[in-house]
Amino acid sequence: MPLRMMSFGFWQREVLLVWQAGQVPIVAAAVALAVGLSGRLLRSARLAAAAPGLALLAGWGFAQGLSLAPRLPAARLPMLAAVALGTGLAVDWSGRAAGLAGAVLAIVAGWWLAGAPLSDAAAGLVLPEMACLALAVLLALRLLRAPASRWCHAAAALALWGGLMAAAAPPAWAALALVLLVAGLAQAVPPPRSPPAAPSRRARAAPVPPPRSVATLRLPMAAGLAGVAGLAVLALGRLGRGGVSRVDLAALAPLLALLATPRLAARFPWSGGLIGALMAAALAIGTAWGAGRLWLVR
Repeated sequence: MPLRMMSFGFWQREVLLVWQAGQVPIVAAAVALAVGLSGRLLRSARLAAAAPGLALLAGWGFAQGLSLAPRLPAARLPMLAAVALGTGLAVDWSGRAAGLAGAVLAIVAGWWLAGAPLSDAAAGLVLPEMACLALAVLLALRLLRAPASRWCHAAAALALWGGLMAAAAPPAWAALALVLLVAGLAQAVPPPRSPPAAPSRRARAAPVPPPRSVATLRLPMAAGLAGVAGLAVLALGRLGRGGVSRVDLAALAPLLALLATPRLAARFPWSGGLIGALMAAALAIGTAWGAGRLWLVR
């Protein structure tokens, strides 16, 4: 009888975990929809552009109640999204200050996700992890600088979610990746256009600055993709112990999707890049799953 009660309690906790994990992307989608509609009603491109970052913040904040792996600093993901969103709102990506802000964001993200060490001795222990996470953020920023398709971000998030599912990662990790997918889908919606105002003589002579929403959209997604993939490798992978696991390959799936999306999107221009993005995500997931199936043993 005690064994049956323990077994029932275990499965009850598993069902509760899956149910809570399913709520996380719903919360993120609700926030993204509310902010996106508010931006369109108010005709505010910056408010609509903040929808992906706010969706990451809300979804990952709600996910703190999940039973994640002890080595995963899940409480650091919402703060990462908040800092990336604030950086995107504060700077203009076309200027030098924005490029410097992106580099500083990558360094801060690597330090924060690696455990935020405060002493030199503690920082020395996690210096490789800090460097790898910072480089991952920089690489994501570079690949998402001028995407050929507005579905690039969603394709990368879909590849990460599918790769983690194929690697049999815990449900909480799939929930974190689904929040990224919701944010990527919100980013694929074009921002509203403000009504043109009659410019003055000075305004006509001055150069028109580019829209600031570009940085707002790109910084949270780049930091989020690198953060979830990097933390999955640190918590579940084997790279830190001199090996390779299926989770490590799943973390590389977004990179493959970002590299393949522009080439595949060019073959199907009539779909607006959607067909190419789906094919790139499927190719990345299949490659990660096939490599793990053929050559790796979990």
